[in-house]
Amino acid sequence: MSLFINERAGNPGEAEHPLVLVHGWCCDHGAMKPVADAFPERHVISVDLLGHGRSPASNSYSIETQAAALMQAVPDGAILVGHSMGAQVAVEAAVQAPERVAGLVLLDPAPIVPHDSAKAYTEDMRRHIDRMDPEQLSDMLEVFGRRQIVKAADQTAVESLIEVMTRTPAAVVRACWDAVCNWDGPAAFARLTCPALAIVIERPLNRPVNLAKAYPKVMTGQVTGAGHMLQFEVMDQVEPMMRRFFALHRL
Repeated sequence: MSLFINERAGNPGEAEHPLVLVHGWCCDHGAMKPVADAFPERHVISVDLLGHGRSPASNSYSIETQAAALMQAVPDGAILVGHSMGAQVAVEAAVQAPERVAGLVLLDPAPIVPHDSAKAYTEDMRRHIDRMDPEQLSDMLEVFGRRQIVKAADQTAVESLIEVMTRTPAAVVRACWDAVCNWDGPAAFARLTCPALAIVIERPLNRPVNLAKAYPKVMTGQVTGAGHMLQFEVMDQVEPMMRRFFALHRL
């Protein structure tokens, strides 16, 4: 099943490995535009996950299914950059096809190795989502999206993001949140072999120490003054961490 991709050529000779940008729950490729803009020299492929944006619907939205679809759009030697649920998909993709993935960047991931309160939060959200009708889900997504941002650098971009989120079909909203909760993150993370960088916010669902216990080679960073949609707020903090990671691993 083919995903919609938005592709931008880079500057030949400046960076060998393309960036594949993977958005989060109820978003589309536009949610990763701040990351693409921060790396103008790179070949960038931004995707819409199954059921999101312009990509087709599916009879399964599991993280495993999303990862398999993603790998059909990924060139060999790619660096996968995933945000939130997209970080889970990126990890799973690197486990499914380790020979094809050069590195991972995980931006405030949805639960991979969550602490107890993070697990409770995601399960509580699942119960609320299951009780909502489509109109209530749309209203909830607007509130949810706005609460993930402390102070955006570009409010117009945020409004576009919220519009995309509130248009997500109810079946996709529910199925993807179930996928987030059901995926076995600790097992997948422990199977990684490629270089990985996780950048989290001040109150993350995944604490750096827990990520490092599951995969000791992971590098971690933490930003300040940002919500979950950190790419809309603090790319000035995120970009240097990513560039340092790329330099250290010759990516």
